[in-house]
Amino acid sequence: MKIFNQVLITNDDGFESEGIIKLKQILKSISQKVYIVAPMKNKSASGRSINLGKKIKFKRLSNFEWIVDGTPTDSMIFALNKIFTNKPPDFIFSGINNGTNIGDEISYSGTVAAAFEGALRGIPSIALSQARNNNNQKNFKVVEKFFPQVMSKINEIRFLDSSFFNVNFPNCDVKKVKEIIVTKICHTKISDEIHVNMKNNYFEIGKMNVKTTHDVNSDFYAIKQNFISITPISTNMTNNKYFDDI
Repeated sequence: MKIFNQVLITNDDGFESEGIIKLKQILKSISQKVYIVAPMKNKSASGRSINLGKKIKFKRLSNFEWIVDGTPTDSMIFALNKIFTNKPPDFIFSGINNGTNIGDEISYSGTVAAAFEGALRGIPSIALSQARNNNNQKNFKVVEKFFPQVMSKINEIRFLDSSFFNVNFPNCDVKKVKEIIVTKICHTKISDEIHVNMKNNYFEIGKMNVKTTHDVNSDFYAIKQNFISITPISTNMTNNKYFDDI
């Protein structure tokens, strides 16, 4: 039995990425219609950037698949304002990202940004990311195995107004996955790896340098300990502590 009538998929790794293909396979078993509107190229770490005022090329491959020469947020804006003009999708799934989106990584993530855009429009949205191992290898077996349980857990938690969920899967044997837990975003960034070429006046940004946290409620700790992490995120970025003091 199909759970959804229609769902929308995107990501920031590109239309032909392994993660988005795997997500399509998973969702075809629970949705009557699976739409894909995704960037033509890898747009990792594009955050919520959009190509404002520029001509953004797109290509329609079928009634259900479109390629956009832009960012994940560009793709969502196109999909929700052009393709889904009559009825919005039941769900937006962004992923499966190649690598985690935890802690301070979230603010840079194009995958998370696409779910953010869906939430702004009042559409239930979920970002999905798969951790890599020390050899930079990914393993989608954990996602395949536990996706139904993750959806059940999210339905139990429920979507609140102006919110979406960020889900991260550990890279381990499916038998070593502990459980699904609700986590908080942690702050772990120390600095950035940067390579500067003074002779030719350019620099390259590498990986984020992070500190270890032992906060058992954090997304960082959860993934390191082979838990599946579900983090509720609000689209309203107001710091309400200031108003509590007032």
